Amino acid sequence: VVMGSLAISPAAAAAAATVGPQLDDIGLMVFTSGSTGRPKAAMMSWRGLGAAAQGLNSIIGCTERDSLVSYLPLCHVAEQMFSVHIPLASGAVVNFAESLRTVQEDLRELSPQIFFGVPRIWEKFHAAIQTKLREAGGARMRVYRAAMRSLEPLAAKPRSRWSLVDRTRWAFWYVVILRALLNFVGLRRCRVAISSGAPIAPDILMFFRVLGVPIREAYGLTEASGATTMQPGDDSPVGTVGVPYPGIEVRLADDGEILIRGDVVFRGYFKNEAATREAIDADGWLHTGDVARWDDAPNGRELRIVDRKKDIMITAGGKNITPSEIENTLRFSPYIKEAIVIADRRRFVSALIQIDFESTSKWAEEQGLTYTNFRSLVDLPQVRELIQREVDAVNARMPQVQQVRKFHLLTKELDHDDGEVTATMKVRRKNVSERYADVIEHMYA
Repeated sequence: VVMGSLAISPAAAAAAATVGPQLDDIGLMVFTSGSTGRPKAAMMSWRGLGAAAQGLNSIIGCTERDSLVSYLPLCHVAEQMFSVHIPLASGAVVNFAESLRTVQEDLRELSPQIFFGVPRIWEKFHAAIQTKLREAGGARMRVYRAAMRSLEPLAAKPRSRWSLVDRTRWAFWYVVILRALLNFVGLRRCRVAISSGAPIAPDILMFFRVLGVPIREAYGLTEASGATTMQPGDDSPVGTVGVPYPGIEVRLADDGEILIRGDVVFRGYFKNEAATREAIDADGWLHTGDVARWDDAPNGRELRIVDRKKDIMITAGGKNITPSEIENTLRFSPYIKEAIVIADRRRFVSALIQIDFESTSKWAEEQGLTYTNFRSLVDLPQVRELIQREVDAVNARMPQVQQVRKFHLLTKELDHDDGEVTATMKVRRKNVSERYADVIEHMYA
């Protein structure tokens, strides 16, 4: 056998061909989402992927008795963790959804013990529940509201600290209405629910805690093999992303940027040494571009994400604005699917808003309104008034500097093919701002 200019024996060639990969070999290349720039191919080692999966599962505790549902593209590093690496290590069963649009129907059929959802999925579930309750009629809605009022104090209280009265109250409402709602979204058997990939509204987290699905937030990024921190239990404060896994170092730079060091850090960007040097410093610290702070928690300090470093805005008056806080609160409305805040170097805060077509169209039908498509629905003055009421409700909870004074309703849904959102439904803020530059300038005219 001749390999290049070197002749070797057949036995040696066969041995060379069957040598397995080494831990520090590149095991996976995943393109970043590109929400803040051009996508780059991040190279991850087998060692890093294994460390991330082991660390994540040390908190989740996935076993061969558990099942999961895979629905996101496998180009998403978190989906790689939950659909490939953790199931391979634990023996859990992976069920593949028919499509992204059928996730809720598939969940009803499968009822998994572990479910990972990006914030948009949890927002969609919340909106679907609200729509279903309106369709069910006044009596059902009154029972639901009574249950939520009764159980609201339990949302911020870990189950381990529930009294006998608390458990009895929750069990009563579970039989009356909560079991039906959990069956509707397919999460009645869910033991561990995770949200990651983008910030999520605290109201959404509190809502699902009341229902009996204590979503745990996790934090990670492609360049850190997809897993860095996760809330260890339901006693973590709402809005934190937990603590680092064993073997991972996390510290905050002077400006609050999260820095990560450990086996999970990627090996660099494919054929892009300049970007690699910018991401990983000489001491091996990965600069994430995310700003955070440490918050006190029952079991020590937990990390709380503030925003992307590039996304923090400064108004014309010199006030710092965290757009994700406003956007997440707006998206809690069942009628608002997406919100993009505009404030950088502006006199006041404005927003581009995309309605949730399913919820808003059903509301319009209930009102006896006529429409033919997405645009004609948006153009209805009654829909404009509906969204204005939702914006006013959000403004009432915000400090004056963060209140949305003007908004524009998008006449089409944000589209991945148009470069407006990533494959995992994160908004490409720069692309959207450029596409709607004329609309934005008109709001400030």
